[in-house]
Amino acid sequence: MSAQDFAAAGLYDPDAPDAPEWLAVLEYLQQEVGASIPEMVQAAQEDRLLSMAAFRPLRPPGPRLTLAEAAEAAGVDPRLAARAWRAAGFPDPRPHERRFGEPDVGFFEVLRLACEFLPEDAVLQYVRTIGTATAQIAESAVALMRSNVEAPLLQRRALVEIVRTYDDVARRLVPRLGTVIDTLHRHHVEAAGRRYSDIGAAPSATNVVPLAVGFADLSDYTGLSARLAAEDLGRMLARFEATTGDTIAKAGAHVAKRIGDAVMFVTSAPGVACALALDLVDECARAGLPRLRVGIAFGDVIVRHGDFYGPVVNLASRLVNEAAPGTVLTDATLRDRLERVRGPYAFLPAGRVPLAGFGDAVVAHQVVRP
Repeated sequence: MSAQDFAAAGLYDPDAPDAPEWLAVLEYLQQEVGASIPEMVQAAQEDRLLSMAAFRPLRPPGPRLTLAEAAEAAGVDPRLAARAWRAAGFPDPRPHERRFGEPDVGFFEVLRLACEFLPEDAVLQYVRTIGTATAQIAESAVALMRSNVEAPLLQRRALVEIVRTYDDVARRLVPRLGTVIDTLHRHHVEAAGRRYSDIGAAPSATNVVPLAVGFADLSDYTGLSARLAAEDLGRMLARFEATTGDTIAKAGAHVAKRIGDAVMFVTSAPGVACALALDLVDECARAGLPRLRVGIAFGDVIVRHGDFYGPVVNLASRLVNEAAPGTVLTDATLRDRLERVRGPYAFLPAGRVPLAGFGDAVVAHQVVRP
């Protein structure tokens, strides 16, 4: 294909100021990636021509199937396959849309196998959990490439370097990410199993286990987000995530979820939760972050589909809102449990605090260094 072919397809304007750069991009996509003009036209219409080399290899080779054909090949009821596809976070495909391949057939085969061991609704809920987790992984990957690769190269107008880097990532890195996810998943399954063993709680239909739950968030985050430039806010949040993540992991606790400027953690040991809460406050201060505030509670928690529910969770989330910047609050239940335990923490009376949804005011205690 020549420059005239690209121009005829509306992909190239020889009179544009950056015509040489765009011609180099188109030639690279055609010669190195193997993209056809119709593919490039569609990518240009969707404003993803520069990242086309990254997304093109995601579609596996081989015949393309409709959802019904993929379900039939896997021996799965098409209605169940459609429910699973929605549970994974995707809209219903059109009846004759051929967007499925051999890996999708494998996904539906695993779905069929799982239904031999578990109720169908339970399997679909697990698919929702996997879909949410992998969507977060995918969102993170795309954001990382856009901000750390595409943006600086685009600023230098190094357009072909953007395409070449995306192509290199797609060929060398993306195929190995599945191994990383599988490896970490195996370790996390083992770690979750050990947490249940440490607790010694008997299995139940609602999976209720005794846990210490903590919420930690940055004070004055709303004001900071309004004052800081987007780049500075992003760097601050990255520092917050790294600091809290490392500190929680070192303590042997588990990051349950992150919600913007807040992190939720759980551990089977209430003493560990107290020491960890104090460490989080100190480590965030050392990292130059706004002062942290933490709320922790202990008791029976419903663990369901990777998340945590119940009054204990609600109590911890309410306590963090009452904690002053740089302090840790808990309630009398956790304090009474640890009152006779010698540890790197102590308790000071903090009075009775009214908490939304808890009726009577809660007797609060501040966790401090002894």
